[in-house]
Amino acid sequence: MSFTNIYRKEFKWNLRSFIIWTSIFVAFSFMYIPLTDQLIQQSGAMLKFIEKMPKLLLQMFSFEPELLTRPEGLFGSEGMSFVYILSAVFASILAGSMFSKEFEQKTIEYLLVKPSSRLTVFLSKLSVMFSFIILLTGIFTLFEVKLFDVFVHQEYSTKILYAFGLYALTVQVFFAAVATLVSVIVQKSSLNTSISIGLIIFMYFGDSLGRSFENLEWMSIISIFRYIPLIDTIKNNQIMLGNALTIMLISAIFLFAGAWVFKKTDIKL
Repeated sequence: MSFTNIYRKEFKWNLRSFIIWTSIFVAFSFMYIPLTDQLIQQSGAMLKFIEKMPKLLLQMFSFEPELLTRPEGLFGSEGMSFVYILSAVFASILAGSMFSKEFEQKTIEYLLVKPSSRLTVFLSKLSVMFSFIILLTGIFTLFEVKLFDVFVHQEYSTKILYAFGLYALTVQVFFAAVATLVSVIVQKSSLNTSISIGLIIFMYFGDSLGRSFENLEWMSIISIFRYIPLIDTIKNNQIMLGNALTIMLISAIFLFAGAWVFKKTDIKL
């Protein structure tokens, strides 16, 4: 079976899931961005309420009182926190569907007995996975920018909106890479999902705990969310491009490891 045939099979197999997830991201943007002007007009009352909230809770969801008076700050400090989590979950589930489900349902045997190398099979699946990741990120970023253009009438930084898209892509690439490695090792979709979701929760909330408590700082250091900070990006009007690229490079290492394991591991009967 050729690269193209496997690509088409995987693309068709996972298209429905991709459409559902894309709809969730677009619906989230439609739910939040059109209300931005109204929320900013009520920011005074909102700030009084936020000032009474625990500092740890504010950090967990990237709340920064001074940013809630800026359109991109409002979306970035609240909306993007959920986009981070959604991105990580989507990528982990997608990778599991590409690899661990194939092992679990024994359909991987059909592919591996065909006259194609294991590397061809792996790269075909990887290409589909990253096609969906890039498409979803592109659609989300396009809707994000266009919705701001239509519904937000106050001054905002388009540069920061594109930074949000880059960060969502970075999160998806990282967790897709990790889930790919986990999938080819454990070969169980339920176990892959459990490990991936656990890692997402650990990294996301570990970053907040590490920045709040000195003795837990190590949790923040090993979290990717520390290096693509929403608050700092908005406050400094600076895209953490170098950090994002470094995270993607680390992700490539996980993918190389996954390819090696996929090539060497025997199929469990």
